[in-house]
Amino acid sequence: MLAVTWLAVAVLAIGGVATSLAVFVQQAPATGPFSVGTISLGTAPTGTLITLAGMVPGDQVEGTLTVHNDGTGNLRYAMTAAATDADGKHLRDVLQLDVERGAGCGGAVLEVLYSGPIATAAFGDPQAGEDPGDRPLGAGASEDLCFRATLPAGTDSLFAGAATTATLTFSAEQVAANP
Repeated sequence: MLAVTWLAVAVLAIGGVATSLAVFVQQAPATGPFSVGTISLGTAPTGTLITLAGMVPGDQVEGTLTVHNDGTGNLRYAMTAAATDADGKHLRDVLQLDVERGAGCGGAVLEVLYSGPIATAAFGDPQAGEDPGDRPLGAGASEDLCFRATLPAGTDSLFAGAATTATLTFSAEQVAANP
C-alpha cells in the first residue's frame, strides 16, 4: 500500500510538472506602412522667361518666374547662370540682371536675391548642405521671382549687334537631416 501511495504521488508530481511547462501563445500582427518622400522643384514658365531682340542702351525687359515645391518634403534651392559669348563681344558681362523675390514683377519687392552681370548671376549654393542665400520652400509651397534684364544706358557702341543666351539652373535639396 505504501508503494502504491508513493507511485500515486510520483505520478501526480510528474504530471503536475509536465502540465506546468505548458504555455499558451498567441500572435497579433502590428503593421507599419512606410513610404519615401519626394523633393520636386519646378518652375513656371518652363521655357523662355524673358527675351528682347534689338536692345539699345537703356532698354529693360522683365518676367515673373514661379518656383514651386511639388514634393512632400521641405527643400532649399539655389540658382546659377551660364551665359554664351559666341560673338566674342562679351555682352554677358555688360547685360545686368536683377532677381527679386516678391509678388512678381510690378509687385512689392520683398528681397533682392541678385543684382549684377548676367554672366555671374547666382544665389545660394547648389552644393549639398545649408549655404547663405539658399531659398527654403516648404512642401506644396511656391514663390514668385522677378527677373529684370537691363542694357545699361551708358553701354558703348562696341556692343552693337552683340548677343548672348543665358541659362538659369535651379538646384534643390532636402532640408531634413541635411545640415
